[in-house]
Order: sequence, then structure tokens, then C-alpha cells
Amino acid sequence: MILRSLPVILFIGTLYLDAEGQRLPDVSSTIKGTLILPVPLGNPLFEAVTESVGQVDGLIQFPIYKGLGLGVGGKMTWFQVNERALAPIVTTGEIRRLALYGKVAYEQYTGERTFYELNGRVGTSSYWFDCPTCGSDAKRGLHWGIGAGWYLHATDNLAFGLTLGYERDAHTFGSADLGLLDGFPGRPERIESRPMQYLLIGMGFSTRLRKSPDGGPGW
Repeated sequence: MILRSLPVILFIGTLYLDAEGQRLPDVSSTIKGTLILPVPLGNPLFEAVTESVGQVDGLIQFPIYKGLGLGVGGKMTWFQVNERALAPIVTTGEIRRLALYGKVAYEQYTGERTFYELNGRVGTSSYWFDCPTCGSDAKRGLHWGIGAGWYLHATDNLAFGLTLGYERDAHTFGSADLGLLDGFPGRPERIESRPMQYLLIGMGFSTRLRKSPDGGPGW
């Protein structure tokens, strides 16, 4: 619902500003970083045996044409094994995920100090399972996602914002990933019915790669 309503609200705000005759800032090259809380969606087994620690996302992005831009980046995600769900077989461990991606974005200012972004990402993801019974091989597959963000400038070149997104990996989590050949304790299911997918709620910054009007550095 939020993703559906956001473009409409921003579009109306843009029309209002244009009607007032204000000149909006131009979109420039940026470095973006985001701290994210990933929430598993439709993956009850993974959600039951892990706890989300957090995700760090960083990228560089360049404008191409009238708000459209391209970027490249990566993100690292950490999950903690829930020892209460797997005791006494597994009592400690973590799961790490690295995703590398290319990004297509549409960025538009709605005022002198506010802008929004809509984006899509495609790349690859790798999962590492680290626990006493886990194997050492990484699980790799296709990664893709969509998202939106709303930013407010604190200075001419530095903005902070809120982001919301969805992403999916071509990996299906199962008990074998944790080395549990007999399945999860107390559960008949051994593997998820859906690939790994997440709801992403984050807070981040966006730094324009150019000099400030006073001649100072751009970051």
C-alpha cells in the first residue's frame, strides 16, 4: 500500500511546485548508504530458526537522462541462529549473505531540499552458514529487488532518508543448510516452499559528488 501511494503523492507535490514556478535542483551523481532491518516474508522455517541482526547497503549512482540513473553496489546481511529453536543440536551460529548488484533508478526532486527515488536491482547473492554442524560451501544464486526512498537535505550535498523495499534470492532454505539431515527439531518440513524473500525497512544517507556552492568539499 505504501509503495503504491508514494508515487501518486510525490507526483502531486511535483505538480504543485511546478505551478508555483519554483526551479527544482538537478539530480547528480551520488554515494548512498543504508542501514536496513530485513524481515523474512513467506519463509516460516527461516524466520523460526534465525533472528535478524541487520543489513548494510552501499552503492554509487550516476544520472543518465531526466532523472534516470544507473548504479552498482553491494550489501551484507547478518542473521543469528536461534539456539532456543534448535537446541540441543545447534546452540550457536550465524548466517551471512552478500549481494552484489546493478541498479536502475528514477530520482526526482519535489522541492528545494526533498527528493524521492524508485529503483530496481538485479545481481547475485551468496549465503554462508556458520555453525557447528554447517558445511563450508557457500550457496549462490540470482538476486533481485525493488524499492523506494524519501530524502531530506541536511546540507546542500548531504541528505538523509527513509527507505522501503522488497528483495528475493534464488535460494530455498532447508535443514541441510544447517547440517540437520534429520530435519528441524519438532517440525515435519525440511525445506521452505518459497525462495528467500524479505521486506526491507531502512534509514540512510545520500551524498552528492560535487562541490558545495561555497566551494567546499561535496561530502
